[in-house]
Amino acid sequence: RRFRLSPLFALGVVGLAACSFDVDNPGAILESDLNTPEAVNALVTGMSSDFSEEYDGVAFIVARATDDMAGSGSYNTTNFFRVGIINAEDIDGEWEGIQRARWVAEDGIRRIRDDIPDFTFDGSDLVARAYLFAGLANRVVGESFCFGVVSADALLGGGNEEAKPPSESFQRALNMLQQAVTQATAAGDDDLLMAAHGGRAQAYVGLGDWTNAVAEAQLVPTDFVYEAIYSGNSGREENEIWDETHNRQEMSVYDTYMSTFDPPDPRALYNNCPVTGDCNDAGSDGITEYWRQEKYDDRGSNMTVVKGTEMRLIEAEAALRAATPDIATAMAKINEVRQFYGVTLPDLTAATLDEAWIHLDHERHLTLWLEGRRMHDLRRWDEEDLSILPGVRYLRGQLPLADDDLPPELAKRASCIPISFSECLSNVNLQGSSACSI
Repeated sequence: RRFRLSPLFALGVVGLAACSFDVDNPGAILESDLNTPEAVNALVTGMSSDFSEEYDGVAFIVARATDDMAGSGSYNTTNFFRVGIINAEDIDGEWEGIQRARWVAEDGIRRIRDDIPDFTFDGSDLVARAYLFAGLANRVVGESFCFGVVSADALLGGGNEEAKPPSESFQRALNMLQQAVTQATAAGDDDLLMAAHGGRAQAYVGLGDWTNAVAEAQLVPTDFVYEAIYSGNSGREENEIWDETHNRQEMSVYDTYMSTFDPPDPRALYNNCPVTGDCNDAGSDGITEYWRQEKYDDRGSNMTVVKGTEMRLIEAEAALRAATPDIATAMAKINEVRQFYGVTLPDLTAATLDEAWIHLDHERHLTLWLEGRRMHDLRRWDEEDLSILPGVRYLRGQLPLADDDLPPELAKRASCIPISFSECLSNVNLQGSSACSI
């Protein structure tokens, strides 16, 4: 079949032939060219992106390695995590990702302060947000990982040190978040201010400083929420937990505390797939019943990082820890949270301190479900020998899942994520360290 150019089109081609389409290559853009006030917003957006990109990855590990979810997948990591084993070689991506988020935020702050003289640093909401991401990334390291590799007083962007205890990460988080408070106050940004106070409350819990934890928590209203942002634009931007439970069936609500609620608790929504027929009956392992989480029901579902309901539970736990435990106050705070979420069951009561503690365990589990927070609760309560708590009994192998009966040598589950294999290989200060299990 032949096509002919029309006379007018043919004339256009002749005319175009006389034109030059040469393009001069402007050369590579120098990094220093980005040191301009117009680039600051992009720098901070990158900090947000890097934090979100790994926040859900850490939460995915925590969910499978704790009683948040039952492992139901075919990944080799899931098979280890479901019996409480976390190997250093299996978490390179998550370790590197959260360290990148920390470094990008911290070095970005240094760059804005030192390399962009035309930008007004103090009183900027962008600077407040940058310090917030730096603080939150350090808080994640303190809560989820056995060790960090940067000390509390190291310069912005520091790292590659010897293994540091979680307390260093929590103190570093406090330092960054105090700067976020100062900058957000000057900028008049109440949302960033509340997020920074809430992050400081979380870090003080990590340090066991309940006086200051409560002081910070009281500054955050119950209805406050600050989220890590996700989107369906690309795989990097989507919520990983959504992907691994809706695209795949890597973990299931089956046989967890959440599954005991029918209908589901509003904080822990799920779909009992074998009953509804809306999704696969079995997980990707072909064995475990598949009950799909519905807390994140879209690839772009955001994940909460700081919220006021957790602040009320911090106040409740502090009341139980008081020299004279205040059960009435603790239960009032717990019931305030339940009422906020629209729980239709009657308010909880406790006749004894042990009963109140068990309620607190359950309520923190429900309120913070699939937000990457459970592992830290299990670790700190285990270290304090709160053996009455269901979470501690689970960690100690006394409450295994139905399909996960453990031999005695594996009864105690991992309570934190180790330093990664890649960090142990590349960080000369870790050579020979007992913190590296390679």
